[in-house]
Amino acid sequence: MIDPAPMPHAVVIVTTEHFPSVKKRLAESDTTVVSEADFLQVQDTLLARAPELVLMHSAFATTSRGASFISALKGKPADSGTAIRVFIEDEKAPLLITETSLSIEDALLETSRPLERAGTRQAARHPMNRYPVAINGDAGQLIDLSVSGAQVQSAARLRPMKVARLVLPDKTGDIRLQGTTVWAIAVMAAGAMQYRAGIEFVNPDKRMLAAFCARYGGAPDPTLHKA
Repeated sequence: MIDPAPMPHAVVIVTTEHFPSVKKRLAESDTTVVSEADFLQVQDTLLARAPELVLMHSAFATTSRGASFISALKGKPADSGTAIRVFIEDEKAPLLITETSLSIEDALLETSRPLERAGTRQAARHPMNRYPVAINGDAGQLIDLSVSGAQVQSAARLRPMKVARLVLPDKTGDIRLQGTTVWAIAVMAAGAMQYRAGIEFVNPDKRMLAAFCARYGGAPDPTLHKA
C-alpha cells in the first residue's frame, strides 16, 4: 500500500514479472512502482492525490481496471496536469528503464508515449537533439518533432490544455507554429526544475515541417510510423 506521505512525482504500473527489477531501478527516485496485481489496493489513494505522471502498459490501459482509472484521472481539473503515458514496447520498456544511463525522469519519458498515441497511426517522430527553439516567447529545447506535433522542454512552466506557440529558428526563415499542450510534467535538469511537454499543432504546414525534420532531425522513431 502507498502510505499517507505526499504523492510522488510519478507512478509506474508494471506487470508482476517486471515489478522487482523496475522497483529496484527507481528505488532512489520520487517514484512509486505498483504491481498490476496490487493495483486495486492503491487505486483510491492514487486518485485522491494524483501524481504528475502515470505510466502503464498499453494492455493494462485496456482492462476494466485500467480504463476506469484513466477515466477518473481525466475527469480531474486540467490544471492538475497528470500525464498518462504507456510504454512504447510492452515487453522491452521496463528493461530499458532498468538499464538506461539516462536520468530517472528522462528514462521514464523516453521509453513511453502519451496514451492517446498508443496503437494508432502517427507521423514519423524525429529526435531533434535539443534544438534551440522559442516556446511562448521563452527559450526552450526541441526534444522531437513530427509534422503534427512536438515534444519540448523549457524552464518556463507549461500547462496542459493551454495554447502553445512554438518558433523554430531556420536559416530559410523562422517557422512559427501554434498548438495545444496535450501533456506537461516537471522534471529536474542540471539541478533546476524544467518542464517537459507535448504539443499538438493546429493546421501546420506539413511540407515545411517535413523539410525541417530532414535538415535537422535524426532518424525517425519506427514505433510511431506504422499502422
